[in-house]
Amino acid sequence: MAYLSSLSLTGFRNYNSTSINGLNNQFIVLIGDNGAGKTNCLEGISLLSPGRGLRGASVNDCQSQTCPTPWAVSGKITDHDDDKTHLGVGRNPDNPSKKIIRADGDTIKNQSDLGDILRTMWLTPQMDGLFLQSSSERRRFLDRLVATFDPAHVGRMTRMEKATRERLSILKQAHEKNMIANATWLSGLENIMAETSIAISIARSETIQKLQHIIDNDFFKNFPIAQLNLHGDLETAITNKSALEAEDYAREKFENMRDVDGQIGRTHFGITRTDMVATYTEKNVNAAQCSTGEQKALLTTIILAHAQMVEKRYGVPPVLLFDEVCAHFDATKRDSLFEILNDFGGQIWLTGQDETAFSSIQNKQRITIQDNLLSHCE
Repeated sequence: MAYLSSLSLTGFRNYNSTSINGLNNQFIVLIGDNGAGKTNCLEGISLLSPGRGLRGASVNDCQSQTCPTPWAVSGKITDHDDDKTHLGVGRNPDNPSKKIIRADGDTIKNQSDLGDILRTMWLTPQMDGLFLQSSSERRRFLDRLVATFDPAHVGRMTRMEKATRERLSILKQAHEKNMIANATWLSGLENIMAETSIAISIARSETIQKLQHIIDNDFFKNFPIAQLNLHGDLETAITNKSALEAEDYAREKFENMRDVDGQIGRTHFGITRTDMVATYTEKNVNAAQCSTGEQKALLTTIILAHAQMVEKRYGVPPVLLFDEVCAHFDATKRDSLFEILNDFGGQIWLTGQDETAFSSIQNKQRITIQDNLLSHCE
């Protein structure tokens, strides 16, 4: 099982320089006061896997305000054969707005390659309102689930975003100058967008189907069953058409929407219109209408099912990062969660202010954060 056996943070958020070694493949309980840097530590770990981390922050935002050294997060990843990979990510000193990623000293150019070394998934207090937030937040959440299960999804999203930006730039310039945009150039970009958007929609739909199968068939004690669905034109298209027919449909829609997209400056069709909808099955109530505690429990069910889905595919569970997980959970639900996580195996990071909340966990390492330093607490 791949897990983090050491961690170093330099110039990252509130950490000027700290490191910790001897981490085991078990529960890691991170204790600290509010503002001590518990979430920052988990964010650093999340950046060692594909994507922009649990906050989705820019490279510049991760830089410490008191340390001039470009920020860096590094760790030793140990696998089931006890082979170790030295993995690091940080601010590129030659291009400060960009990240640089290295594994055993070699630069990694494709972020999706990180998924072959370490997979992480997280649950943070900022996600508690997921079902009440805009559909764009739920799409980002969904795409993280897909990318952890299928690292190639990162490349699909990057390709789609690039083609979409270029198309909108051409359309906006043509609109502002009252000119006709280059149709050949646009058609080439829209071909990429049509093919890629269908691939993205298929990957999203397959992930939801696999998640639902696990949720329906694997019992997570004291946690509710969620019914997940995707709503959107592309999801309807791939259900009712072949992949090639769906691509033709998307291509035609992009072409027909050129004028309105150019006027407004955004894309009115495609993967940006998809929404993930969750229902509390037992009550037949949309998650957005549930209590705060019920929403947290539904979200936890999804995370647990996803962790199990990844483990079934790769034989290795992802490293799980649970920030202030005890919030909104009573002792019964909290202890049930720890029992479920213990059965999963793998490395699980938990944060909190009061370590007594984790007293039911037998197999754990305790780490404290004090004065922006990480240290073992026996």
